[in-house]
Amino acid sequence: MAKKPDEIAKALGVSITTVRLVLGGKAEKYRISKATQARIREYVEEHGVKFDLTARSLKLKRTNTFGLIIPRLANPFFAKLSEELEHRCRETGYQLIISCSNSDEETEKELANGLVQRNVDGLFVVSSTSGSQQHLGKTITKPMVFLDRDYGNTDAPIITSSNFEGAKDLTTAIAKAAGSEPVYFLIGGSNQPTITERARGYLDVMPENAGEDWTLQSARNRTQDGEQMMQTLWNKLGTAPQNLMASSLPVLEGALAVLREKLGHIPAQLRLATFDDDKMLSFLPNEIWSIKQQEPEWAEAALQAMTQTMSSEQPHSKTIATRLIHRPKDQ
Repeated sequence: MAKKPDEIAKALGVSITTVRLVLGGKAEKYRISKATQARIREYVEEHGVKFDLTARSLKLKRTNTFGLIIPRLANPFFAKLSEELEHRCRETGYQLIISCSNSDEETEKELANGLVQRNVDGLFVVSSTSGSQQHLGKTITKPMVFLDRDYGNTDAPIITSSNFEGAKDLTTAIAKAAGSEPVYFLIGGSNQPTITERARGYLDVMPENAGEDWTLQSARNRTQDGEQMMQTLWNKLGTAPQNLMASSLPVLEGALAVLREKLGHIPAQLRLATFDDDKMLSFLPNEIWSIKQQEPEWAEAALQAMTQTMSSEQPHSKTIATRLIHRPKDQ
C-alpha cells in the first residue's frame, strides 16, 4: 500500500521535510546526503507514495483539472472531441471533467459556475447560444477556450472548423453526381454559427432557388429534428429524395430512420452527403460523401490555447481544415 510522506519519514527516521525535498527533486540543493536519498527512493520504489491532493491544491492554488462543457455526448463529433481532449489533458498531467448542457443556456451557465466552484484551472466550452458565450466571457475569470461556435462576441480564443470551405467541397461533390437533380439539405441547428457557415457553403455552390426550394431547417440539431425534417420532405415529394445532404450525423440518422420506416429499407440509389464522419457510414449501401473534422488537431489546438492563456501569453484562435471522404456505392 502506498505511503504518505509523513509515514515514509516515520518509517525511515527522517524528517518529513527531508522526504518532501527528495521527492520534489530538491535534495542536491539542500545538501541531503546520497545515502539518505537512496534510502527514501528505495522505500518509495517498494511501497509507493501517496500525496494529499487537496492540501497540495490549496497550497499551489491549482487543481490540475480542466472543465469541458459540450451540448451532448450523443453527438459523435463531440464524443470524439471529448475523448481526444481528455487524452491530451491526461498526457500533460490534467484531469478533464466533462459536462453536458443539452444546448440549454441556463444549464450551461450553471455548469460553468459549478466547475469554477470546484476550482478547475480552466474551462473549454461549446456555447449553446450567443448570449451564453458573451455572459461566460464577461463573468468567468478562469482561463477559457471556446470550441466549435464563434458568435463573434468574446476575446477568448476559439477553435473551430473550416465549415464554409468544407460545405463547398461537400456540396460540389454530391451536386456533380446528381447532375440536374435537386440536392435537398436538412439543416439542424440553423441559428448556430457553425451551421450557418455550412448553409452558406451549400448556397454558394447550388442554384439561386436552392435556398427556398431544396432546404429544410430546424432550430435544434438532434436525431428527432432530422426525423421531423425528413417527414416534411416526404410529405412534399411523396417519396424518397434521390440526393440528400445533412448538417450533422444526428440529423442524418433521424432522416434515415424515417425512410426505413416508410420503405422498410434505405434505398440504395439514394446519394448521401453529411457533415462529420463515422465508420458506421461504411455499412450503408449508398454512395456517401462526408466531411471529417480533425478531432486530434482540435484537441491539440485547444490545449495549446489554454496553456497560452494560463501562462499569460497571447492565445491564438485557430480554424482547423476539414477533409472530404468519399464512399462509393456498393456494387
